[in-house]
Parts: sequence; structure tokens; C-alpha cells
Amino acid sequence: MKYKLVQVKWLDAQTGFAVALPLSEFKEAFEPYYNYSFGYLLEDNKDHIILGFLIMNAESENEDLMVKHWQLIPKGMVRKITYLNKSAKKKRRSKK
Repeated sequence: MKYKLVQVKWLDAQTGFAVALPLSEFKEAFEPYYNYSFGYLLEDNKDHIILGFLIMNAESENEDLMVKHWQLIPKGMVRKITYLNKSAKKKRRSKK
């Protein structure tokens, strides 16, 4: 498969509407937090990345690739993309 498996570290947007807080408390109570997503890197451009989680027809070059589960992350939220390769997998297995 031509698409690479990656781990993406990214900041998630947050919203709230349940409880009203004074602004001074609100500023201290909330911070952005990191998420980690794993998937096939289907698109990486200046605006966003797209990860695919369930890929079909990946072995066939004659048919269009089918993507059932996917995630689009705006580039401004992405902090790090780590490529997960076979040699890293072998190293992890050899430590057992």
C-alpha cells in the first residue's frame, strides 16, 4: 500500500455550555489538551491532513481506494506527525 501509517499528535478544540463561570475562573480552569490519532496518511497539504482508519480495495490498483472511517485535522492543530515503519515495529518486538 502506498499510504504510510502515522501517529498524529494534535490539539483538540473545546467548547462548553453546561455551567456559567466567571471569566477569571474560566481562564484558569481550562487548557487545550493533546489527542493522538493513528491511521493511514491519505492527504497532507498546507491546510489539513486526512487519516484513513478503514481502507478497502487497498491491494487493487485497478479500482478506486475506498475509505470508510476517516479524520480531517486542520494543520494549525497538528503538533507532530510520526511515521510508523516496519523497522520500528521489529525493534519493539525484539525487546520482548
